[in-house]
Amino acid sequence: MDRFQSEPLPFLCNARAELGDLFVLREGGPIFSRRRDCRGVVAAFGAVRQRRVLTDPESFGMPPSAARKLNLRGRLANLNRSLHSMRGEQHTAHKRILTAAIDSMELDAQVMTADLQEFASGWQVGKKVAILGEMRRLAVRLGSRLLFGEPRAESERLASLLEAYFHLRREAASPASMSDVGPETLVELGEMLDNKLRAYGRRAAPSSLLGRLAQAGLAEHEVVGHSNIFFVSITEPIAVALTWTLLVLSQLPGLREELRGGDDGHPSLLDCVICESLRILPPNAIMVRITTKPTTLVGTELLPDRCEVVLSPFVAHRDPDCFPRPDEFRPSRWRETRPSPFDYFPFGAGAHACIGRGLTVQLMKAALAFLLARFDLVLDGDQAVDWRLHIMFMPACDPSVMVQRAGTCSGGGRLTGPLSKLLRLSN
Repeated sequence: MDRFQSEPLPFLCNARAELGDLFVLREGGPIFSRRRDCRGVVAAFGAVRQRRVLTDPESFGMPPSAARKLNLRGRLANLNRSLHSMRGEQHTAHKRILTAAIDSMELDAQVMTADLQEFASGWQVGKKVAILGEMRRLAVRLGSRLLFGEPRAESERLASLLEAYFHLRREAASPASMSDVGPETLVELGEMLDNKLRAYGRRAAPSSLLGRLAQAGLAEHEVVGHSNIFFVSITEPIAVALTWTLLVLSQLPGLREELRGGDDGHPSLLDCVICESLRILPPNAIMVRITTKPTTLVGTELLPDRCEVVLSPFVAHRDPDCFPRPDEFRPSRWRETRPSPFDYFPFGAGAHACIGRGLTVQLMKAALAFLLARFDLVLDGDQAVDWRLHIMFMPACDPSVMVQRAGTCSGGGRLTGPLSKLLRLSN
């Protein structure tokens, strides 16, 4: 367990290579799920097993929410109650409503361009910026536009409150958290967020997602829970994914120039870059399920009740049978590669797959196209960039990049450290 906890993703890659597609990580006790009655932990790989786990939510349930560990009850527990905590008919009904609401959202190109221009208005040539912090600022701007509609002072304050609550709750729930913020602060912030979401939802613009949910026949507390989870799902993963992608592109000036040439087919080069970035550095690097009863996995592989099952898109995406030369960042592979949704699943798959996947990719594509057409973002000197699992697979610290005019900078700092050992880059 010490080796696993020190470097979980490389450990899983090496263990799979040595032990195969199913192996025991721990006998007795959980790793991720916090269940005290956990019977043990297995790691499962391969499309057949991944499909089995992800498409049978009645046998492979979601782990208990961190709300139990934090002793959050009532409205505070409800803030994080969405599709991932539902089962059966309730899950099906709510998924249908949310999918319809999200699919009906239209991204206005002019509005998005205006938002991106305002976001980047403070960027000047030669300015140094913390890239993860900037991508969070961008993602919050775009996400709040979708959730609340036309930006107003009240919605901007509510978006800041949503972001603050997410980061505080994540710190409080993390076993490795160094935060000294007490639970009373989390409770106070959560109660404030709940009250403001309820009040805003009663008069939300009909064209906003919050307004659509309020009109869909859901109870007020259900609208609040779904709105909070939507905001988290459409902001932090996008910010992390954009950060990884821009860090990779900072090392590849030739590819940056190719991307400025515009769309060159279906899929476009930018589509391929996004697919490859989500393959090799997926923010959703580890997924966990819990068996709800003694359950057969594949053939005679029997798992006991209350067994933690670990899946990893990070590891699955490095299967050389599906992705030749898996450690290389090669966007061109997506001209031909058509993996199954159980070989490539950066947004999950099966019953609990992210229903906002299409919207997320659209936002990423629009943001990258805008930024790459105007700027070269290069590392501010050589930097040893580390990573960590903090709900998501993300930079351990915020890398510093320098803003340069597009097409004028072929140099910049070199990416070193633990991150550089996870992938191979060639221009």
